[in-house]
Amino acid sequence: MKRIQLEHVDRLTRGKRSGMNIGSRAVGHHLRPHERATYQRALKKGYLDITQRDRDNLWHIWEKACLAQSIDFLVLIKETDKNIGTIFNNDKRIFEGNLSDAKHHIQQLANA
Repeated sequence: MKRIQLEHVDRLTRGKRSGMNIGSRAVGHHLRPHERATYQRALKKGYLDITQRDRDNLWHIWEKACLAQSIDFLVLIKETDKNIGTIFNNDKRIFEGNLSDAKHHIQQLANA
């Protein structure tokens, strides 16, 4: 069985067929230019850093990218107006609290 690679995920971000049947037309994967920059930062950091206003496409693509890289699925959702950060690890909420504490916590998880 072939393994998913980042090239397959990258093709999905551009609205192309992945070549591995990992995408679905029912689930959004295409990224806009500003979302692509967020995705590239996530690849470097090891976790996705988004707000509640961001589209679900980033979440979907990050799931696939984590699968391709065999890393934990880490997401920090920021609510800056309330100064709250929520961390998800493999689709489970593991932390919710002060935004600065959440950032510190997710950086530790990503570097572990």
